[in-house]
Amino acid sequence: MAEELVVDLTNYKDRVGARILPGKYRVQVEDAELTESSAKNPMINIWFRVIGTEFDGATVMDRLTITEKSLFRIVGFMQGIGLPTPKKRLKLNIRTFLGKVLDIEVDDGDPYNGRVRSEVRAYYKVAQSGGDLEDEGESESDSDSDSKTPGVTAELDSDELDLDAVDLG
Repeated sequence: MAEELVVDLTNYKDRVGARILPGKYRVQVEDAELTESSAKNPMINIWFRVIGTEFDGATVMDRLTITEKSLFRIVGFMQGIGLPTPKKRLKLNIRTFLGKVLDIEVDDGDPYNGRVRSEVRAYYKVAQSGGDLEDEGESESDSDSDSKTPGVTAELDSDELDLDAVDLG
């Protein structure tokens, strides 16, 4: 019997993510996929690659479930990568997330199968002036104007984001 085995890891994705020390980190969106939560709600899995620090190259994963109660997390992420968040129905193209750089705050999550992983607690837009980080992670946008930003299309005037209109494919 041969002692060599060929294993193709080309399409491997870490579904748990690494554990890094709690704190703020600069990251780049490495991948995003549309999927479904166990409760059958639309969900976006996002993989972040840490840039710099002793954790350079580590992968942190987050899951953004699309429900009324969790919209603040989606808004925080969108603001963190510089996308507008008007109070309108939106169509999002998740491919436009790829390569975006932002800062995230992570903390230890609850152990899963005996392993602690880092969980994203907040998103922050990278300051353009080179000064301190802008804390925009969970604030509400004042912009109600239509945007020409790639990946976001404002469809309807509305006071609320209509989940039925969010097209993530």
